[in-house]
Amino acid sequence: MVCLFHVKKYIWKNDCPNVLTSIFQEGYLGVYIFFVISGFVIPYSMHVKDYSTRHFFTFLVKRTLRIEPPYVIFVLLLFCWNFWLNYLKGWGKPIMFDWKTLFLNITYLAPFFHSKWILVIFWTLAVEFQFYILTGLTYPILCGSKVFRYVLFGIGLFVGWIIPDSYQTVFDNYSYFIIGYLTFLHYTGRINKLEFIISGTIVLIYIYAVGIPITIPLMALTIAALYLLNFKTQISDFFGKTSYSLYLTHAVVGGAISVFTISTLSPWWRFTFAVVCSVAFSGLYYVLIEKRFLAISKKIGYRN
Repeated sequence: MVCLFHVKKYIWKNDCPNVLTSIFQEGYLGVYIFFVISGFVIPYSMHVKDYSTRHFFTFLVKRTLRIEPPYVIFVLLLFCWNFWLNYLKGWGKPIMFDWKTLFLNITYLAPFFHSKWILVIFWTLAVEFQFYILTGLTYPILCGSKVFRYVLFGIGLFVGWIIPDSYQTVFDNYSYFIIGYLTFLHYTGRINKLEFIISGTIVLIYIYAVGIPITIPLMALTIAALYLLNFKTQISDFFGKTSYSLYLTHAVVGGAISVFTISTLSPWWRFTFAVVCSVAFSGLYYVLIEKRFLAISKKIGYRN
């Protein structure tokens, strides 16, 4: 959804010549679906591996190895790509970012020091990493006492309400993670159906009041998908494996294809070609880069 959204922006900007482009215009909502899925998948993985807080640093090392090296490598490739474009075509600046900007981006600290993201999409990666830290610290509490669980949820929502949006923290989007977490709790039998429905409804009301109301039906569809689409196909397996690589690379690959075909192809052919190339490149990036660090991460187990 997010890939289609960005490529659509490259081709038609804010124009929507037909129904399909209008649908692609709403593709940014895929970010919130991702937060819900992450709110389910991360604690579910911890549940399967019998996680406890004594495993926190191991957990953080595993998650860091999983996402950080592919991210840093792609940022460096982007630096080289930008330098090449400037050198051969005179586009943009010869140096895309300095060392300070690089450091603040790869440590996810850019918003806290009023620095810019090298690619604006990376704000979601920062939120995700903050969610790892938060979940690693609070998982046993959220799975235990009902009172402490909802107190923590309430505190998280309150913090998100008072922190300025410009800091782009996990708490700004905590309601979506809570939806995923509640689904995990029900899926694993930690809360019953009535509690799941009541608590989930309260969070949806909160989203309606202070969040993005249009995401509410998407939340319901995502929850249903987690229960009903629990099977694998070759296509779903491919996108499941390459989704992170697609996230990292699609904006640059799709943007490059859109620019270089502007005088040779019609808009729809440019759009199709850009999306296909983005997906193909993500598969290549997964095999050459991401898969290697995923394997290293998986070798690290929790020791009791």
